Amino acid sequence: MKRIGATLWVVLLLSTLALPAVGELSEEAKAETLRAGATLVTAGIGLAAGTAIGLGFSTDAIDTPLANTLLLTIPVAAAGTAAGALAGRWIADLALRHQPSPLFSILEGAGLGLVAGAFVGSITFSLNFVLAYPVLDVSEGYWGKFDYPQTVGMSILAGAVWGGTFGALAGAIALPIVSMLMGF
Repeated sequence: MKRIGATLWVVLLLSTLALPAVGELSEEAKAETLRAGATLVTAGIGLAAGTAIGLGFSTDAIDTPLANTLLLTIPVAAAGTAAGALAGRWIADLALRHQPSPLFSILEGAGLGLVAGAFVGSITFSLNFVLAYPVLDVSEGYWGKFDYPQTVGMSILAGAVWGGTFGALAGAIALPIVSMLMGF
């Protein structure tokens, strides 16, 4: 918990130091910087989430060859990156349209982060489960009965819950910082 608090203070300090540099830009330049930054940051988060999901799932299977691990992890990470980039651009556009105050941006950030995280999580989890069964060599019954419609549906739900939880936390922290930097 101390590490999360220290990270939050570092992010807030860096955003405070960036205020004078951002304040000199025109409104249109600020908006484009926000769009590009949100797209890049959330694409990086999607890449990290997709990589972690793919690697974590393939290392769970016993004696998985490296080629099979990469065959699972690379598409899942790419899908997470693309979904994260789309979600980040969507969040930036909505933040620019609504221009929430720093206090209201906590609630709006949590809501937008919840939706974006659920979107990225459901895509990465479901793609991971769809690819894992034919790619990973595991004994029959290792994961129990593997029924595609039920497994994909549950993986979409699980990804939405996990992604939405972490996305809400990230959005509740990020959007107030954006609100302060943009001067809403």
